[in-house]
Amino acid sequence: MLKKKLIPTPLELGNVHRSRVGARKATSPVRYRLLFIFWLCLRVVWHLVMARIRKPAGPGGKYTPLRLAQLVRESAERLGGLWIKAAQIMAMRRDIFPKIFCDELAALHDRAVGFPGDVAVQIIEQELNCSIKDVFREFDVVPLAAASIGQVHVARLRETGKKVAIKVQRPGIIDSFRNDLDIFAGYLNFLKLIRFMPWGRWDEMFQKLQGTLADEVDYRIEAAAMRRMRRTLKQDKIYVPRVYSRYCSKRVLVMEFIDGVLMSDYIHSLIDEPKRAKQWRKENNVRTKKLGERLFLSFLMQALEDNLAHGDLHPGNIMLLKNSRIAFIDFGSVSVLDKGFLEKYRIAIRYVALRDFSKFFDVNLTMVPGVPNVDIEKMRSEVVRELEGWEALTDVKGIPYEQRALTGANVRLAAIFGTYKVPPNWGLLRLMRSSAALDASLKFLIPEVNFFKLTRRHFQRLNQRRAKFVRSKHSREALANTIGDLMRLPAGVGENLIFQGELIRKRAMNFQAQISKAAEVGKALLTTALNIGLIATVLVVARYLSKQHDVGTKALAQLPVRDVFSSMPHLSPGMWLVVIVLSFYLLQNLRKLVKVLGVTGVGTNPFV
Repeated sequence: MLKKKLIPTPLELGNVHRSRVGARKATSPVRYRLLFIFWLCLRVVWHLVMARIRKPAGPGGKYTPLRLAQLVRESAERLGGLWIKAAQIMAMRRDIFPKIFCDELAALHDRAVGFPGDVAVQIIEQELNCSIKDVFREFDVVPLAAASIGQVHVARLRETGKKVAIKVQRPGIIDSFRNDLDIFAGYLNFLKLIRFMPWGRWDEMFQKLQGTLADEVDYRIEAAAMRRMRRTLKQDKIYVPRVYSRYCSKRVLVMEFIDGVLMSDYIHSLIDEPKRAKQWRKENNVRTKKLGERLFLSFLMQALEDNLAHGDLHPGNIMLLKNSRIAFIDFGSVSVLDKGFLEKYRIAIRYVALRDFSKFFDVNLTMVPGVPNVDIEKMRSEVVRELEGWEALTDVKGIPYEQRALTGANVRLAAIFGTYKVPPNWGLLRLMRSSAALDASLKFLIPEVNFFKLTRRHFQRLNQRRAKFVRSKHSREALANTIGDLMRLPAGVGENLIFQGELIRKRAMNFQAQISKAAEVGKALLTTALNIGLIATVLVVARYLSKQHDVGTKALAQLPVRDVFSSMPHLSPGMWLVVIVLSFYLLQNLRKLVKVLGVTGVGTNPFV
């Protein structure tokens, strides 16, 4: 449980008042949603067309990327659920969409009108298979907060009297998601049909959306993530609420209630009443620089070392405690990345800290799914130039946070990769989204930050932890495990050679299949050209014999090609012989090319 000495004093918001959410009967008007989405698509297309009619921003200058982003954001907020997640994923695609468009969608938060408290009570009793009074001494039927997937109620456990937060899933949300996924899949299929940005990997985007929703509608997954992160974040002095597993199910999550101050409330107070915010910091021994550095270093540790990162660290999910301590809430989005990608990303970040941008680019290329046929050196020079420009800004006083932030550099790199149509890596996009969400807090805590120094500090702390571990008693067990791994190394190398050999063989077969298809197409084209050339040569010879030696004139006059003969130019005998020789020369070369591309088969030119 959270120690009482870490519970801060309340922050009076003054003019800013965060009211509790209302409630209404839950409905799911699928037909209305379908029409609404269709109308939204028409408005987006109209906006894009009008923006191109007359630049800048079309007639009246009102068809801007910002206005389009506002339209999409407002529509996603009205639709809720899947469409908010889809808009947030669109905000990750900075390789396709303009920065101002992505920034607007990145600020999208999942808020909704709550459903009635008596419905929440029914769901809890159904999931726990008992009366709510058997578990909770008190239960507030008015939700504290609500989103499209569920809402949060405050209660007290009957056994201990501990204050808890109860997350209850919205009724009918799974059916609603299923219907919305069908609609979304239809629009993605349309984009694929018209070949809209084929390098955008729309299928993978849809799969990521499916996976995200599947995780978020099962609260058992969130409970497991909270238990794991409660252990991993302890070393960073970041608190994670305790989960009461015996009261949790797929649709109900019971966790410790955190008495803290939301980062979003602190930011509002800092903007509207800075004196009040300063007084609160003084009362609770909160230092903003220490807070900001702790947040950023913890993010690097989560992403690079733990491979278990909070995926949505916007100010509404960060709680401020006394003595510059922090608590995280809402673990519905947790990132676990592929280990191969993570190792490459760790190396890339180390090169950034060392300011070796050329090697950073090389490592980045190994992380993308495929590199198109582009000028790599030109792309490298553009990336290095952008990073050098970003580096120059980090030491300049008074430069806005957005220009010195790590996310700003990532955005510029994504734009360059998008220009060269380099497909994105979704693991990298998820980390960029998490970093962008964290920036909303960091720009108020450490506006003059130097990310090179902070990143180097992360690697220094990591080396210190490793050195400390070597001196500990646990290092003996680790050493024994390492020796065991070394003994198994020859067998592992053999297995890897088998697997890699099979993989190389399959790739070679795929490459051979692609080459074979290209050869078949080339062979068909050359065979057609050969047939046409053969016919043309026969006609040329016939024309020569007919005009110069009067051979077969009457017979040729009866053929359907007589008009072709009449349209042929009148040449001297010497020129006709030159044309005939050149025709046979071209036929011979075409015949050799066709033989190079493959053997003859059914339906091929018998002349070959």
